[in-house]
Amino acid sequence: MTKIFVLGSTGFIGQRIVAALGNQPGFSLRLLARGSRQRQGSHEWMHGDALDAKTLRAGLAGCDAVVSCVTGSARTITGCAKALALALQDRRAVRVVHLSSMAVYGDVEGAIPDDHALGQGGGWYADAKREAEQLVRPLASSGHSVVLLRPGCVHGPGSPLWVERLGKCLTARRLGDLGIDGDGWSNLVHVDDVASATVAALAWQPDAGKLLIANLAAPDSPRWNRYLIDMGVLLGATPVRRIPRWRMTFETTLAAAPLRIWERIAPRMGISANWTAPAITPALRVLFKQPRRLHSHTATHVLRLEWTPYERSLAQSVRWYLQTVRGQPAAIVSRSRGTL
Repeated sequence: MTKIFVLGSTGFIGQRIVAALGNQPGFSLRLLARGSRQRQGSHEWMHGDALDAKTLRAGLAGCDAVVSCVTGSARTITGCAKALALALQDRRAVRVVHLSSMAVYGDVEGAIPDDHALGQGGGWYADAKREAEQLVRPLASSGHSVVLLRPGCVHGPGSPLWVERLGKCLTARRLGDLGIDGDGWSNLVHVDDVASATVAALAWQPDAGKLLIANLAAPDSPRWNRYLIDMGVLLGATPVRRIPRWRMTFETTLAAAPLRIWERIAPRMGISANWTAPAITPALRVLFKQPRRLHSHTATHVLRLEWTPYERSLAQSVRWYLQTVRGQPAAIVSRSRGTL
């Protein structure tokens, strides 16, 4: 029985990873959680802080592998990586699967293979992800085997960014066909494919060396314009309108800052921020037109990942949005969106 210590198990991606691992024979899981409330399921739960090296050292006791999918602020991302590196010092060899991000490539454009060097720029998130990689990567030269997974834009049911946020903007007619400003590659990857890649990374048997780096972006992921138009059609936000440049400039400059502030303060005041569509940030505008395409050779040929087709991913995402975010009963969704 292989015992796996999972960090970040309660997040969007973490929950799907735990579900995928739980369905595999021969795995037992120890899950770290900060909250003290009663946890469900048959897995072993451990209370503690992922930024504390002593807590992680205790959690690693008796484990054969660790999966880190912690996200959040820059402090959380880098702090967890630092604590994990400290906790693994002078420990027996374990398999380390660290979820990074395509953000580490920063401003790099064009085709990006798995072995491409880290880039520069991209904001605080990219900086934090690069620093986290640089903290975890040396573990491969100290007796551990390390797999760095670099997902693109993780969508699918439950995606807060690439389904819920974009869906709200589409239904509010604040996003649509962006023209040449939407011709960047989306580099979408279904959340279940990220989970499958994690399972495969734990089973990986290195022939040489102890470091594996894998981009995760579905080979059939489209350009942003197609994704936005396709999603808009399935959501019923038709006709999907062309968004002029002046409108995007307004959204990402004058409108973005106050909307971001509202998103932060509304929950603290006990007010739902759902009455207005979320902010379209300057970073999103850059991403929509960035000519960057991840190549996922390692995931396909080494981890042997079978990708979820784009059409199926989109249908699942829209069905989840209509049922969960919009609150439409399944029967209504089935009747009004037959293509789903």
